[in-house]
Amino acid sequence: MQKKLWYTVCVFMTMMFAVSAQTVDEGKKLFEYERYRSAIEVLKKTVTANPQDINGWYWLTRAQLAAGNTDSAALSIQQMPADLKLQPFGKVIQGAVLLQKEDSITSLQLFTEAIGTKRKKDPAIQLAVANAMIDAPKGNLNKAIELLREAAERDKKNSLIYLSIGDAYRKLYNGSEAVKAYQEAIDADSKNAEAYYKIGKIYQTQNNVEVFTEYYNKAIQADPDFAPVYYPLYYYYYFRDVNKALEYLQTYISKTDYSIENEYMLTDLYYVSKKYNEAIQAGQQVLAKEGNQVKPRIYKLLAYSYDGLEDATNAEKWMKDYFEKENDSNYVAKDFDLMGKIVTNKGDTGEGVIWYEKAYQLEKDTTLKMDYVKKIMAVYKSQKNYVKQAEWNGELYKMNAPFTNVDIFNWGVAYYNAKNYQMADSVFGIYATKYPDQTFGYYWRARSNAAVDTAMEMGIAIPHYEDMIDVALKDTGNANNKKWLIEAYGYIAAYKVNAEKKYDTALELYDKILELDPANNDAEKYKEILEKIMAEQAKQSSKDPQRDSER
Repeated sequence: MQKKLWYTVCVFMTMMFAVSAQTVDEGKKLFEYERYRSAIEVLKKTVTANPQDINGWYWLTRAQLAAGNTDSAALSIQQMPADLKLQPFGKVIQGAVLLQKEDSITSLQLFTEAIGTKRKKDPAIQLAVANAMIDAPKGNLNKAIELLREAAERDKKNSLIYLSIGDAYRKLYNGSEAVKAYQEAIDADSKNAEAYYKIGKIYQTQNNVEVFTEYYNKAIQADPDFAPVYYPLYYYYYFRDVNKALEYLQTYISKTDYSIENEYMLTDLYYVSKKYNEAIQAGQQVLAKEGNQVKPRIYKLLAYSYDGLEDATNAEKWMKDYFEKENDSNYVAKDFDLMGKIVTNKGDTGEGVIWYEKAYQLEKDTTLKMDYVKKIMAVYKSQKNYVKQAEWNGELYKMNAPFTNVDIFNWGVAYYNAKNYQMADSVFGIYATKYPDQTFGYYWRARSNAAVDTAMEMGIAIPHYEDMIDVALKDTGNANNKKWLIEAYGYIAAYKVNAEKKYDTALELYDKILELDPANNDAEKYKEILEKIMAEQAKQSSKDPQRDSER
C-alpha cells in the first residue's frame, strides 16, 4: 500500500514539474513575441503552482520589467522563496530590478556573485546578466558583450547568445556589428524569427526597402506567429498602401495581446482606408469598452468618418464632443478646417470663416496655410465682404504664393468692389507689369482711376486707357478688346470735350468708335452734338474776328 502511494506521489510530482516546465516555455515564447501581459499571466500561474521553479521567477520578473512594471518585479522578488534568492539566477533577478532603478553598484555586486569566480562559468548565467545590462536604461553594454562572447565560447550553438550580442551592438548604434551577430544567431538557428526581424529593423532605419522587407518576410516564414514583425510592415505601408497596411495591422492585432491602443490604430486605419462604416463601428466599440476613460481622439475619428460619409450632422456632433473633451494643446489645424467645412456647408459662413481663420493661425506648413487663406477668401467673397476678401488676398501675396494672372485679377477686383480704388490701382499695376501684353491690367487701372476722378478733372485714368488702347489695337477682332476700345475712346473723348475743350480730337475719337461699331448710337449722337457746337463756334468766329483771334 505504501509502495503504491509513493508511486502515485512520484507520478503526481513528475506531472507537476512537466506542467511547470511547459508553462515556463510558454511564458518564454510569449516574452519573445513581446506579449508581456500574457507572459506575466502564464508565469504567475507557474510560480504559484511551483514556487521553487527559479526559471519561472526569472522569466516572470523579466517580463514585468519589459512591460515597464518595475514595482511588480520588485514585489515578485519579495514573494520568491528565500533560498532561491541565494541561487545564481535569484541574484541575477535581484540585480536586474536594482539596475532598472539605476542602482548600479549593488546590482554589479549581485551579478558578480551570480557569475562566480570558478574557471567554468555557466553560459546561461552570463546570458542572463548580459540581458539585464542590455534591458536596463543605463546598463554597461560593452561589459554585456564581453560576457556574451565568453558564453558563446562555451555554448557555440546557442542562438539566444548571438541575439543578445546583436541587441547590445544595436543599442550602441553599431548596426554593422549588430547585423553580424544576428546573422550568427540565424546560423545557429535558421528558424530564429527574431533575428531576421531585427536585421530588418536595422535596414529599415537606412530606408533600404528591398532588404528590410526581405528580412521581415523571412521572419514571417520562420514563424508566422511572431507578432512584432507585422507592426513595422503596417507602419511602412500606412503611408503608401493603406489596404496592405490594414492587412498587416489586423494580423498584428490577431497575434498580440489585446491593447486599446491597437483598437485606436485600427479605427484610424479604417478611416484612412476610407472604410468609414468600419471605422465608425470600431470607434463605437472603443467607446463601449472605455467609457469615460476613452481618449478624445476617438471622437475626432468618428467625426472624420461621418464626414467621409457626408453625414454633416453626426460629424458636427462628434467634433463638438472632441473640442469639449480634448486639451487645447492637442488641437491640430485640420480639426478647425473640418468644423469650418461643416458649418460653411450648412450656410453659416460667419462661423465657418472663424474656424478657417483658427486653422490658418495654428498651421505651421506654409503650403497648407495658403490653402486655408484661399478658403477664407472664398467665404468672404460669398458674403460679398470684399474688404476682407482683398485683405486676405494680400496675406496670400505676402506669403509668396504662386500667383497666376487670374489670382492677381481677382485680388484687384476685390479691392475695386470694396471701393478701395487706390489699392485696386496698385494691384492692377502689378498685373500690368507682369503681363504687359494683356489689356486687363491697363483697363482696370483706368477704371480704378476713373472711380477716383469722378468729376473727370484730373485725367488720371487717361494714361492707362491709352496703354490699354495700344495693346488692344493689336487684336481688334477680339470681342473684349473691341468693347474696351469703344469704352476707352468714349472716356477720352468725354475728357477732351469737358476738361480740355478739344472738340476736334474728340470727333476723331468718335470716328474711331464708329469704325469699330458703325451702329453705335451714342457715338453718332455725341458726334452730331459736337459738330453743331463746332459749327456754331465757326459761325460766331466769322461774325467776330477779334474774338476769333483771341480764341
